Amino acid sequence: MGQSESPVLPAGSGAAPRMNVASPVERLVRPEQKIDRAAGPGTDLAIASALGAAVLAVSVYFAPRGFHLGFVDMGHDGYQLRQVLDLSEGAVIFRDTFDQYGPLTGYLNTAGFLALGRRLLAVKYFLAGWYAVIGGLLFMMARRWLSRSLAAFSVILWLGLAPFYQHGIMISAHVYVLLFQTVATLIALRAPHLAPGRYAIVGVLTGLSAVSKMSMGVAFLAAIILYLLLRVLVERGAWRPAAKAAVAVSLGFAIVIGIALALLWANGAFRDWYLQTIAFPRQFYLSYGQAPAGGGGLIARLTPRLVATFMAVQQQQALFWWIIRGVVVVTAAVQLVSRRADNDLLLMACITAVLWLGVFASLNFMHQWWTVSLGIAPLVVCGRIAMTRLVSGDRVRSWSTVAVVLVIVGTGLIDRKNAAIARTNTLTETMNEPPMFRGIRTDASTKRAFETLYQAIARYRSHHPGTKLVTIDASDGWWTGINESLPFLSFFEDNAHSQAAYWSLPILTTAIYARYTDALWNEIRADHPLIVEQHAGWYKPESISGYSVLAAAQNDGGNWYVYAHDDPDRAEHGEVSIYLGRDGRTESGFAERGEIPQLAMRLSSNVEAALRGRIGVPDESSEGTEIPGTFPLVLNDRALVNARNIDVYTWPADLRTASLDGAFEPIAETPVTRAEIVRDLRAGAWAVDGYAPGPYSYLLEFPEASMAGGAYLVLRGELQEGGFTVGLLQHGQWTNYVNVTQPAPVFEVVVQIQKSGRYSLVVANCIESGWWQTGWRYRLRRALHLAKTVGPNRFGVTAAGWIH
Repeated sequence: MGQSESPVLPAGSGAAPRMNVASPVERLVRPEQKIDRAAGPGTDLAIASALGAAVLAVSVYFAPRGFHLGFVDMGHDGYQLRQVLDLSEGAVIFRDTFDQYGPLTGYLNTAGFLALGRRLLAVKYFLAGWYAVIGGLLFMMARRWLSRSLAAFSVILWLGLAPFYQHGIMISAHVYVLLFQTVATLIALRAPHLAPGRYAIVGVLTGLSAVSKMSMGVAFLAAIILYLLLRVLVERGAWRPAAKAAVAVSLGFAIVIGIALALLWANGAFRDWYLQTIAFPRQFYLSYGQAPAGGGGLIARLTPRLVATFMAVQQQQALFWWIIRGVVVVTAAVQLVSRRADNDLLLMACITAVLWLGVFASLNFMHQWWTVSLGIAPLVVCGRIAMTRLVSGDRVRSWSTVAVVLVIVGTGLIDRKNAAIARTNTLTETMNEPPMFRGIRTDASTKRAFETLYQAIARYRSHHPGTKLVTIDASDGWWTGINESLPFLSFFEDNAHSQAAYWSLPILTTAIYARYTDALWNEIRADHPLIVEQHAGWYKPESISGYSVLAAAQNDGGNWYVYAHDDPDRAEHGEVSIYLGRDGRTESGFAERGEIPQLAMRLSSNVEAALRGRIGVPDESSEGTEIPGTFPLVLNDRALVNARNIDVYTWPADLRTASLDGAFEPIAETPVTRAEIVRDLRAGAWAVDGYAPGPYSYLLEFPEASMAGGAYLVLRGELQEGGFTVGLLQHGQWTNYVNVTQPAPVFEVVVQIQKSGRYSLVVANCIESGWWQTGWRYRLRRALHLAKTVGPNRFGVTAAGWIH
């Protein structure tokens, strides 16, 4: 794979290597590629710079276009911004401000914050620059094995699979870790004789990875040690240079860790470092964050919980991540077994395999990308090796390699293209206030909410200088939703907090810093700061002694609340409560009157419906059955009296009550479109049994008809596997839709018409199961263009009609 050589053997040892490592290299490096290399490093440097510029352009464009209303997620961006503000004002990492990564990451983020404009986007633009450098380095690494065109293709592929298009630029230690590990890998590749000096530098870079994020640094060190161990196993006489390299890399690693820990100790932050980066993640991710055990077959029950969790998480990821890792690791393993190992591929396989552990407990594809980045060029190399055996001609082999790799990752590229279009089309507004968030692209509702709440807080602080802002939000970012109040803590720079942890987070503030809550409420009683929170559901402010609502703003899932102390002069200063609805309408003075704002009682206008919950046994009383949840629902439907375990879906997603006691009118119209897999179609009922031609292809489309506001569209039936979407179109656009994808013995879909008009009823496939589930083999065959279906779909609708 690369230009590796056998290690230098001791003079006079007479030992011969058990494998000829140089010979496979000569088979992989073609004569014309050597001529390509001989053209000089200037061309390579120019191409690397161009690729870096492309990475920078893409990163900068998507930096303000995060998945969560312009943010990667409000909780993460909020706490990262608060951290750099703290550090820029002289705070010490861990001792004064929380971080779960490592001591280096926060200070690097702060450098970008100070250098590029003191706002959230400054840090993201700073990271974009690091990504640009990584792109250039990945090209230089790929040039070790590939022609310029294939090396550039590998970097473009890496950029195409980046998470930027879906999630924007996440402020994460992984960015710095990836650069350190890329440089370390380049140095290790250029040390075929395992020179201790070079491996000492690899150790230093590995240590820098660890002080950025401990788990990733330790994993990379383990990968290097594994590689050296395998070198000893396959090469006679390699133990001495491998041992020296292992000592050198460990020593370099230990020196960096030692310096970092000494600095933390000197600044009184050592204990907090341990609590936040070791004790907290261990308890949160390995205990609190694990789903309850249960279910599954014998093998699942016998598998250790951590292993089962890891595999369950990975099964929900795209198949191509498995293929990338599998191809690189399996190819290296085959070479080992056949005694034709190539040291470059062996090193890259060790890194690719061990860094896979870095995605433990993460459901997010961005962690997949970070930890597989160094394996993408080796994937292309493995494809090139395979093509040399299948086709003739250098140009044909190169194009065949590109085609095969694109088939493997094509679905991921399409997903990112669609996400990029969605980000561009939906995030149409640019924030100007608060200043810390200037430049973030969001939607009109979120922009108005941030501006309104910022202005209300600014007016209050103008009359009460120095007033702090604290959060009592209990969302944990795992089981109970994202903490959407954390960005508010950075509305103003002078908002330092008295504890290292400054928001309620299970384990961190309940076990690690167990006195957090008492200290927070003591501060509230003594200093009267403003209080902010966000929680899902209907408007329901917290009852806080001596406080009332100053401002509130509606969002898609609930409301933001800002509470102010009930000072006598609030009325004199014009600090009257204000409520902002999603549509921009406002209402004032409700808190002073002890009322709920009328704007907050309106139903959601979001076109997507929601699964409201499962009814085990329906209540036979006239009051109906209450389904608890964020938005409780009372359902009265006598048709379900004898049913059990019913999944209930509604639109609007926050519908309060549904009284389905009127006459049921089955859908009698003949559909204008009917798919082949729709069976037994009759008035108000049908069955679907077959393989869907597309994940979201239409099954039934009924003619347009007049529908009165307040009427209910009701569907009842059973979903065995697959899934479907049912909804109403008006002028070719969805006015509402319900995705039924959870298998259930009984489901009921309730859609309440909010506005009279003419609508067209549509039923479509909705195949969203992961590749590991029942439909995975059909998805793979379709990706390879070997099948015309994406997976099975089986459900029956026993009653579909209207209740007026």
